[in-house]
Amino acid sequence: MKRLLFISVVFVALAILYFSTVQCPSKLAYPVAFLALMALIDYKHIGIWMIYGLVFSALGDWQGTQGNFFRQMALFGLAHIAYICYFASRLENKDNEKAGWATWLCVLIGVAAFIKVVPMVPSGTLRSGVIVYCLLILAMLRMALRQRDIWFALGAALFVISDFILAWNKFVSPIDHASWCIMVPYYGAQWLLFFRATCVASGACSCTSQG
Repeated sequence: MKRLLFISVVFVALAILYFSTVQCPSKLAYPVAFLALMALIDYKHIGIWMIYGLVFSALGDWQGTQGNFFRQMALFGLAHIAYICYFASRLENKDNEKAGWATWLCVLIGVAAFIKVVPMVPSGTLRSGVIVYCLLILAMLRMALRQRDIWFALGAALFVISDFILAWNKFVSPIDHASWCIMVPYYGAQWLLFFRATCVASGACSCTSQG
């Protein structure tokens, strides 16, 4: 528990650094890169797929600071594949028939994205990439919901919210205070996924699950 508290304090401090006026190269990537490092140190317990998810996310953040949106999206696509594999490794056979509602929820979100956002993306490779990315993040959300665990579900949902706001701001219409609207739920999502995965691995804390 002390380790998680230490990690949380440092993570929040790095997130505050991002929102501050202090000039640091690629500081947007620091919080998730720190989580990835902490996961690597505990690699025997937390699970290799969670580590891959955090590492690819940190690399995606770094590419975002370089202004390369396509590479950023590709790396986050790999991160979602890793998170999907992590969630899949935790599923039991009994879960297979109990998540139809999760599928329909993801379908509804996907329809909204494809109606409102995708048509506004420039045609060609970028639009194709956005479509693939949408499918990946919705698959990640569905797998998280199938865990029937409130922390994983909330983390995945915040990820989707963050990316939807990012896409709306980039392709549809500028949003006031976009950086805050995008990064607060994003950092929250990554912390929740790491926090819950650490709890599951170590049994160091009690987390409430859905029924």
